[in-house]
Amino acid sequence: MEAGALTLLLVEDDPLVRMTLVEGLADAGFTVIEAEDAEAALALLARRDDIDVLLTDINLPGADGFDLSHAARQLRPRLPVVYTSGRFRAAEPGRGLPDAPFLAKPFSVARAAETIGALLHQPPSSHRVQ
Repeated sequence: MEAGALTLLLVEDDPLVRMTLVEGLADAGFTVIEAEDAEAALALLARRDDIDVLLTDINLPGADGFDLSHAARQLRPRLPVVYTSGRFRAAEPGRGLPDAPFLAKPFSVARAAETIGALLHQPPSSHRVQ
């Protein structure tokens, strides 16, 4: 699947980081929909059927990225998820989805695009939250 054919739901509470990622991922050929928290992301997932990948920060206000990913999978059991964080706590890996890769901040747009591409072209069992 080509990048231009993919719609990403980016969930990031930091407006500057969100803006930078939206611009960079759009420049890389993705269609990017943005949300600042889990509540807004779930509302988008409930009303849109064109979202191909959830790219979410773990540290969000309210429900965190782990909670969001589990709720998103209730709505869409096969939705690919990528976690991001600059403050990931080592005790938390078991809370995430076992098939969701993790990008440590800061990461490049190229690295994000590569991770998303690999996620969509490899068996789910090959991805783990690190």
